[in-house]
Amino acid sequence: MRKQRRRSTAAIATLAFGAVLAGVALSAIPATAQTGSDAAGTGKPTDTTTAPAFPTFVHLPADQAAHPNTPIEWWYTVGHLDAHGHRFGYQVTILNIGGAPQALIGITDKTAGKYYTQSQRYSPDQTSFSTTALDVRTPSASLSGPMDAMRLHATLPAGEIDLTLRARGPALYNNGTGLMPFLDGTSYYYSLPSLASQGTLTLNNHTYPVTGESWLDRQWGNWDQSTLQKWTWMPLQLPNGDRVNLWDMLTQDGEFAYATVLHPDGTHEIVAVNPLAGTTSGFWSSPTTGKRYGTRWTVNIPALDASLTVVAEPQGQEIQAGDGVYEGASTVTGRYRGKPVTGLAYVEQYGNWR
Repeated sequence: MRKQRRRSTAAIATLAFGAVLAGVALSAIPATAQTGSDAAGTGKPTDTTTAPAFPTFVHLPADQAAHPNTPIEWWYTVGHLDAHGHRFGYQVTILNIGGAPQALIGITDKTAGKYYTQSQRYSPDQTSFSTTALDVRTPSASLSGPMDAMRLHATLPAGEIDLTLRARGPALYNNGTGLMPFLDGTSYYYSLPSLASQGTLTLNNHTYPVTGESWLDRQWGNWDQSTLQKWTWMPLQLPNGDRVNLWDMLTQDGEFAYATVLHPDGTHEIVAVNPLAGTTSGFWSSPTTGKRYGTRWTVNIPALDASLTVVAEPQGQEIQAGDGVYEGASTVTGRYRGKPVTGLAYVEQYGNWR
């Protein structure tokens, strides 16, 4: 299997990326995954990319800051925390879409099997988005500071999250480059997938000192969300140090599943994933929005000799933003690189899984 290292000429990257934009549906598969094709010449991705390595189109730490005149951008943080055996998950997203800021917050009490959430839209004069450093603020959520000492703070009626996040190891550049075709447009996209996390979590008037690990996704660009039917997204944190950013998207052009894998040495692989929709199970219907979501997934990645079961617990982990989005703290068990593994994940589902 080829490991993709971020070194080659911009000319190669531009030509390959341009060919993808011109010649295939832009809905989901990344440029590097599309360059490999099957023996029949259908253009479908093979198990792993055979493309040359591309340069990185994301620059850190500069691209932690907001991008003026960008139609869509967000800072998305999820994590798993421990308070002396009492386990929590959390999700905080700060969005600025079309000049309409929003904060989405969720806390999962894994031990008690309960979920707490709030989403809130704000006017631009209630928020601030620095264009020179990471410093994004809304009345209910903020994220600021350098990569080795980010401060995340969020409040909701049930409690409060107050964490310091310290980036460890390399960044993950989705698609291997940090730039990809996305829903009839383009998206810049990177992750900080190994954030040592420490601070406090307050829930129902009880404050817990917590430690754990978080994952930050940073995405911005210009795309057409109306072309999307539904998606499943997973950030997988595995015990060998691999971090897997997995997408399964359904558009009018079909279902496309792939993953960007980051290894501890900073190398990337772009791999095909067996489509998830047909094996999604454990369905749960939201009593608030009426939408139906899966809570159990079988993830098969042939190129990595991986067969994983991902389970969201508890089932009910929907944020009532817009018409609802699922943000589920999850566990991972199964086989990876031929060895038994257990790990952690979050699962985001958009759309109605009927």
